[in-house]
This record gives sequence, structure tokens and C-alpha cells, in this order.
Amino acid sequence: MRGQSAVEYLLIFSTMLVIFAAVTFGQMINPAQEAGRDALYLSQARSAADAIAGAMESVYANGPGATKSVGFPIDQSWSLQLTENKLTISLELSSGTQNVESNLRYGFNCNLQNLSTGTYTVIVEWPGDQENIVRANYNIYIRIQPPEEIEVED
Repeated sequence: MRGQSAVEYLLIFSTMLVIFAAVTFGQMINPAQEAGRDALYLSQARSAADAIAGAMESVYANGPGATKSVGFPIDQSWSLQLTENKLTISLELSSGTQNVESNLRYGFNCNLQNLSTGTYTVIVEWPGDQENIVRANYNIYIRIQPPEEIEVED
């Protein structure tokens, strides 16, 4: 009898341990997955912000008629905002809205909201007659037109 009760207690204890491990393991994995996913999205946004800012600076440095294209993937919906000295990409993550910024020597006030996930191509150009941002499917056209009094550095 004593041996049988010890086996029963061992079986009940091991069953409870397995249930506890299954519940705990599931709760440990989900936050780690969210944190990893958020880190990936922020990394993609940082890469995109730096690429777009670099393209704008390159076109600004090369003068009227210059054009530069950059491509990048973003796996989370996002928004793009340009100000006079900053480029900001906003993402909605599990921890709330996060902004990734890159500095600009030349910028203007304009934005695009609620861009979907996907691989985008940004074409930065200096056509000489307009300054705006236009989205056409997964292409984003950024047209710059610095004022006449700004000297272009070589």
C-alpha cells in the first residue's frame, strides 16, 4: 500500500509540474517574440530613415537635376514626416508608437500617413519647380527645391 501511494503522489506531482511548465513556458516565449519583432521593425525603420536622409542629402549636394533612388522593406505600417531639419518614421509597436529620426541639412514640411507594409522605393529628385512628397503604390517621390539663397556645397 505504501509503495502504491508514493507512486500516486509522484504521478500527481509530475503532472502538476508538467502543467506548470507548459503555462510558464508559453508566457516566457510570447513577450520575447514581441520584443524581437519590435526590434526588427525598429531596425528596418532606422535603415529606411538613414537611407532616405542619405538620398536627400546626396541630391541636395549634387544640385538641380540630381536624382537618387533607395529601396528598403518595412514589415509594419508606418508614417513618414519631413521637417526642416529632421526625417521621422513613426511605427505602431506593441509598446506604443515609436519614432525613428535622422537629421537633415535640407528638409521641408510634409508627411505621408498610414503607409502599409512592403518593400518601398524612394526616388529623391531636384526637378527645380516643385517641393513635395507623392506616393504611387510602393514608390515614394520626394521632390526638393531649396531656396535660391541656400548655397549648395560640393
